[in-house]
Amino acid sequence: MTRSFLRDSSVHRRSAAGLRAACLAAAACSLFAGTALAQKPMVILEDVLETTSGLVSLPGTAGGSITARECRDCASQRLTFGRETRYFVGDESVSYNRFRQLAAQGDGRMYVYFTPETRVLTRLRLSSAPTAK
Repeated sequence: MTRSFLRDSSVHRRSAAGLRAACLAAAACSLFAGTALAQKPMVILEDVLETTSGLVSLPGTAGGSITARECRDCASQRLTFGRETRYFVGDESVSYNRFRQLAAQGDGRMYVYFTPETRVLTRLRLSSAPTAK
């Protein structure tokens, strides 16, 4: 009789431990689900056009606007310069004049970053300086 009681009591302890684990798991899941639902929606801060320098019209000075398109058949997009617009060749920050000179030397890969809400340029980036032929 004692042996049977011990066996039954160990089963009871295991099922109680399993029930506690299941309750803890359910509580954790509901906590995470509530947190996920409470988060604010994602806001896009910056967008990018992946294009080539031949598909972007750059004015003589930084100011006003540019037109850019991602492909020859794609619609043009008009984007305006901002006070904070920066210019890069690879990872190197350059002046607008230097950027424009290098962009005119070839049809290299260019990335045009802008704020979608305002259509203001944040960065213009050539993937690398043109190589001499």
